[in-house]
Amino acid sequence: MKALRTFIADLQNEYQLIKMGFVKDQNGIIRRFMREKQHWVDHLTQSKNFILKSTEKKDKGTCAVLGSGWLLDLPLDELSNMFSEVILIDLIHPKAVMHKIQKLSNVKCVHADITGGLVDLFYKSLPKNRILPQALKTYHYKLSVRTDFVISLNILCQLHILLLDYVKRFNVYSQNELAQMERIIQESHLEILPKNKTCLITDFEEEILDEKDKIIGINPLIHVDLPEGNFSQQWQWKFDSSMTYREEAKTFFNTKAIDF
Repeated sequence: MKALRTFIADLQNEYQLIKMGFVKDQNGIIRRFMREKQHWVDHLTQSKNFILKSTEKKDKGTCAVLGSGWLLDLPLDELSNMFSEVILIDLIHPKAVMHKIQKLSNVKCVHADITGGLVDLFYKSLPKNRILPQALKTYHYKLSVRTDFVISLNILCQLHILLLDYVKRFNVYSQNELAQMERIIQESHLEILPKNKTCLITDFEEEILDEKDKIIGINPLIHVDLPEGNFSQQWQWKFDSSMTYREEAKTFFNTKAIDF
């Protein structure tokens, strides 16, 4: 009976994630990577190198990776060799990732909502119950107190996107309220990152370019103050050069990595 209940719960959770767009988005990432591989190489290499640099003065017990995804920008083998335990934390773990970690005995996947429960909250509340933006401040993901090193892996700028895209379907919030929610979600994520134990990597700005690489628009992606940190680095991620993310325009992201 317990096994049956677990099976039913897993099916319901999968249906929820499909309905909210999380499964489609994750599959879209790997498809875009295959199309843009030559343009992504520098971004992925910069991310991995910065993470390794950030590990240098950290205790080598448990490493937690928030937003592990497809592991494209994570030096997993190196981290597995350095740390006693590596925990990959994400809402969905691709089957390819689950297969990959089987050979690494000290690496495990944890399925979790890094917003601390907002995915379930909005899915189960809307459209009947309207959640006030201020209520989001009480939702935080709880890291284990024994975590020695935390990697926020290009998730700060993304946490709100699919969640608020789902919320927008119901037309119950103003643009100001949606912007407030975005800020609160970003603030809440920064608040859970422990000082002197964190490597934060995030896109902070989106550049929109024409086919001749002339900038025709710039959008900020982060609406909170980022920590100054012990050291940091910036680079550009040529996210979409084939103009499939936006019609008739390329999309590049300006990325920042911070050790703090």
